[in-house]
Amino acid sequence: MSQNHLEPVVIVGGFLSAPGDYRSWQRGLAAPPYRRPSFVAEIGRLDWATTRDDTFRPQLVALSRVVEQARRATQAERVWLVCHSAGGRIARLWMGEKSYGGLPCNGHGLVRGVIFLGSPYKTEEPWARRSTTFANQNYPGAFYPDLKYVSVIGKSVFGKPNGGLVERLAYRSYKAVDPAQPQQWGDGVITLAAAHVPGADNYVLDGIYHGSILGRPGYNVSPAFQTWAKYLLEPIPASL
Repeated sequence: MSQNHLEPVVIVGGFLSAPGDYRSWQRGLAAPPYRRPSFVAEIGRLDWATTRDDTFRPQLVALSRVVEQARRATQAERVWLVCHSAGGRIARLWMGEKSYGGLPCNGHGLVRGVIFLGSPYKTEEPWARRSTTFANQNYPGAFYPDLKYVSVIGKSVFGKPNGGLVERLAYRSYKAVDPAQPQQWGDGVITLAAAHVPGADNYVLDGIYHGSILGRPGYNVSPAFQTWAKYLLEPIPASL
């Protein structure tokens, strides 16, 4: 097995998710041609529901623990972070040098690359504004030059205040993310504009939803899965 295939994937789940929600993601990563060991940060629904934007202590602790678990299990120096929705915000805080919520972070040296899936780079959500502002002020865009940054966002629902149920729900979510322009395309929860990460490899995928519910294609099924998982097959640069 080549060296790059020994580097594990750490999955950081989204708001109100639980580790079990990402078992199908792990099965896909374990299958050919990826064959990647993967680990999910132990962040439960209660952790999300009870944590304030200015701390995220349980999430940051859980991410630190699972990265160390993954590195010990595989004897790899670095991991890939695959971040769904709000998990991207947690990853950005954890990778940065500055402490957040009283916790030291500075995890970027343990990361090969970070993949954001339906993750808001910009948002005005009251429960996320402080942490997002902190991350964007201190670690804007593809901040660390030795890391690979990838952002994928689905284009499946146009937010409409007077549309069908799905369009109305998207409109409400988009309004929280971008109050000035809620009538736009997104994955049903996050808008295209909010997910764009300056300097990253950015993808907009037609027909992909924020989550795989009610038979809707999400980020864990093709073609979305193939779009981001292909980065795991790239060889590690010789200089590293």
